[in-house]
Amino acid sequence: MGTQLVCWRCGASLKKVPLPLIRLAQCPACASDLHVCRLCRFYDSKLSGHCSHDLAEPAREVDVANFCHHFRPIAGAFRPPEKTKQAQAATQFEALFGLNTNSDDPSQIDSSTDAKSKFDALFKDK
Repeated sequence: MGTQLVCWRCGASLKKVPLPLIRLAQCPACASDLHVCRLCRFYDSKLSGHCSHDLAEPAREVDVANFCHHFRPIAGAFRPPEKTKQAQAATQFEALFGLNTNSDDPSQIDSSTDAKSKFDALFKDK
């Protein structure tokens, strides 16, 4: 395989997991099953059976270990979760006012006077 395998759920390296993957193989970081449709090169979420292999049976659960003989692990199976619209809006708001509200460090959060002055500056006539 040209690139390194990573866990389909958490993205952790599977370099130390012996190949070929056995049915009971698990990710060392998150303990997810690895012999699953989601880590297979034939997995396609757009298909009703989730498998593009002509001879494979449709999977009931794509993230649980299975006995599929057509399983071929693929390196690009990990997909980081997308931000929700609410999280994207919060990030844009924080960037606008120079805030970092996700930080526990109080020095990372501007004082309210700094935020107010930045807000007022947006509407000031130039």
